[in-house]
Amino acid sequence: MMGRIVQFLAQTGMRQEEAVSMEWSQVSIERREVRLTKTKTSAPRVVPLSEKALGTFLGTPRHPTGTYLFWHNAGQRYSSFASQYRNLANRAGVSWRCHDLRHKFASEFLQRTGDLPALQAIFGHRTVSMTTRYAHILTAHLHQAMTKFGTNAVTSKAVPIARKGFRPA
Repeated sequence: MMGRIVQFLAQTGMRQEEAVSMEWSQVSIERREVRLTKTKTSAPRVVPLSEKALGTFLGTPRHPTGTYLFWHNAGQRYSSFASQYRNLANRAGVSWRCHDLRHKFASEFLQRTGDLPALQAIFGHRTVSMTTRYAHILTAHLHQAMTKFGTNAVTSKAVPIARKGFRPA
């Protein structure tokens, strides 16, 4: 179950407390979203689900009497997931904190979509500046774009277009 939680956090960017306190009643498989009512900012929000996140849901065994999506023992919620994650990460030789999954999601989401306002809404941030703290932009795509630009650039001396007030050097 812990592996499912880690996958889900990486696929949605949700906070660990939001995920481990999530109940089945908050999930809409038809709408492909989760309605969070218990958030850090106390402001409810909706988190859309990707194909992978939806697959994680659908593959998660449901406890016969429990209400939590992610559960252990007799259907109880995880109350100390951060320390359990730390132990799991140490055994796996991984130096990431659980919250780093949120940063990773933000970076990948922004890299692929370029949609900062959507990321802000998914994260439930009040300001874009807070969201940009999470999105650690990778520059590989910038280098690829510049290489592509360089190979398509005109090699002869460019001739400026004459326009009013323009003086070529």
